[in-house]
Amino acid sequence: MSMEPTIILGAGLAGLSAAHFLQRPWHLIEKTDRAGGLIKTEVIDGCYFDPTGHWLHLRDPEIRERVNTLWLPGQLVSIQRKAGIFSRGVFTRFPYQVNTHGLPPEVVAENLMGFVEALYGEKGRELRERDPRNFEEFILRYMGEGFAKNFMVPYNQKLWTVHPRELSAAWVGRFVPRPTLKEVVDGALGVGSDALGYNASFLYPREGGIESLARAMLRHLKGGEVSVRTEPTAIDWKARKVVLSDGRTLGYSELLSTVSLPHLVGLLARGASGVPDEVRAAAGRLRATTVTYVCVAARGKNRQPWHWIYLPELEFKTYRIGSPSAVYAPLAPPDTSTFYVEYSHHGELSPAQCEQHAVADLVRSQMIHSADEVLFARAREIPHAYVLYDEAYGPAKAEILRFLEHARILTAGRYGQWEYSSMEDAILGGRASARVLNAR
Repeated sequence: MSMEPTIILGAGLAGLSAAHFLQRPWHLIEKTDRAGGLIKTEVIDGCYFDPTGHWLHLRDPEIRERVNTLWLPGQLVSIQRKAGIFSRGVFTRFPYQVNTHGLPPEVVAENLMGFVEALYGEKGRELRERDPRNFEEFILRYMGEGFAKNFMVPYNQKLWTVHPRELSAAWVGRFVPRPTLKEVVDGALGVGSDALGYNASFLYPREGGIESLARAMLRHLKGGEVSVRTEPTAIDWKARKVVLSDGRTLGYSELLSTVSLPHLVGLLARGASGVPDEVRAAAGRLRATTVTYVCVAARGKNRQPWHWIYLPELEFKTYRIGSPSAVYAPLAPPDTSTFYVEYSHHGELSPAQCEQHAVADLVRSQMIHSADEVLFARAREIPHAYVLYDEAYGPAKAEILRFLEHARILTAGRYGQWEYSSMEDAILGGRASARVLNAR
């Protein structure tokens, strides 16, 4: 075995998890001032803000055991989701497709009849006889035209910035519940459930926000070195060397990247060994949204009980508003309500514009009474927040991964794998990569 360490690029959950499970020397490289990636918690005037909602859903027994007994023993609270939708001037419970009671009767009827047609009608026969070709067809196949028109299409177009017909359904999995006829009918009659979906309940740290998890994982790392405020500037995959921003050049035995896939290709292209033109071209075809979220604090307790709400209608610039103080009261000072208001775009929205939109959207959605209640509104950006599963996605990603396999470089995490996934998925990805490396 080479005496050089395994280098891990990025100290988010995937990188921290990989370092935890590795059984060989490692060196973790992080460009920001501390580990955590996107699970960093910012405190503004006593208000705790994560980069939008970061809730733990632990399905894997080993990861659940690590979190509960090693990383955050006795430090997690269990919370039952209270999520809603604001449309047609009223709040309904989430998921929309099984909680339409309270909407105007004509909307309820349109949703219900469209669902029945999709399941049993002549109009929906073609989609029932084949797999959906795109996300719009998935929606029409499993929910019908009413749900598509009144929620699923407009909401997802705001979130993904493109029409659902431009996206594949490859990412859907557990993230988009497919209701039964009974669930839809019960929801129309007002006896529906809000427990549908993978995030009906979740865990959250008792103190310190979601960054507590990253800090705990970092504290328990052994067998390696962590460098912060340092980032790679070039990678020579043939020589197995990484050039760093602090002037060092490090050799490696193995390389695991959790940075964004297009950025990794750029680092390789700047290295002495370069990358094939077709790989560089494939990286240029990968697309993602930018999410600007606005941290807002307002005087007074939460006007509404919702942990977060979805806003499908075009009169709202935001697609989702969350409230840390509604989820867990210690995240805000007494008699203060806090929110994160989210905007998905490709650079056309400035932070200042988002701050203005956030206040207006909070008032219009009845989450606060007036703009006079706002104590502050501060915008933050998440680059490549949502990967676009468009027509180019599959072939472009496959082209890059083939080259990375040739170069003996592994990737993990939401950005390293260029996917839509959860926090636990990132931890699992780090573990899986460590197992591959341990076996080499």
